[in-house]
Amino acid sequence: MNRRTLLAAGSVLAGTVTAGVASQPPGNDRLLAAARAPSDTGEAETQTERLLTDTDHETPLYEIDSPRDGPTAMVFGGVHGDERSGVTVAREVVDWRPDAGTLVVVPETNRVAVENNEREGPDGDLNRMFPVGQEPTTELARGIWDAVERREPDVVLDLHRSLGVYGFHREYVGQAIFHSPDARGDELADALDADGVPWYLPFHRFTARETDLSSPLLFQKAARELESAAYLFETTEFLLDRETRVELTRLATARVLAMHGLLEVEAGGAE
Repeated sequence: MNRRTLLAAGSVLAGTVTAGVASQPPGNDRLLAAARAPSDTGEAETQTERLLTDTDHETPLYEIDSPRDGPTAMVFGGVHGDERSGVTVAREVVDWRPDAGTLVVVPETNRVAVENNEREGPDGDLNRMFPVGQEPTTELARGIWDAVERREPDVVLDLHRSLGVYGFHREYVGQAIFHSPDARGDELADALDADGVPWYLPFHRFTARETDLSSPLLFQKAARELESAAYLFETTEFLLDRETRVELTRLATARVLAMHGLLEVEAGGAE
């Protein structure tokens, strides 16, 4: 099917969806309940740190430690300030409680861009400031990377939003999971398709793509230099309303934490 035919199919599809958007995906209540519920092993401890203090970029980092030993996962929202679903979910994740390990969350990674509701901050695109074999190129990027290095995370998840669908719109990368070679991108995509993609939007099924770690992106630097299992998650504005984008991002975050041992989901029924 050529691109013109695909776009025509998308126009027909849009007509089958109320107001041109999907709303209220099926979700996974058990998975999200596991993320929000206190651990059976005791109360988690939360510490707050200010990154880049006394600068325009000052932003909070939250570290939630489970009483049980386990992996460390870092979740980033707001690397691009106008991609609000990631910011919204990362703010929620501050109140999640891991069953094991340590959960570190930076909800507004590029705080100035978030406040201005713009993709980039005053120094440009933060997610192009982590070059291969070099120090990050700006004060903001160095401050973020310092926080990552100090924690040596086993898992890194960077939350984003595109304007179109990967493989459907040539210039956009929505509904895609870019991941390091040792991450579990295919498993994540399959789980999100089952839990969050409405049946009437088949072009919105998630695509998993292994990254070659050659670009100056934050998640790639974590994979290259710290051997983290790293993910860059992209949902889309195309035919999805805000509620659906947030729910997909929420499900992706909880699923990554469960796959890597920070959350335990009770058996029974679909996960």
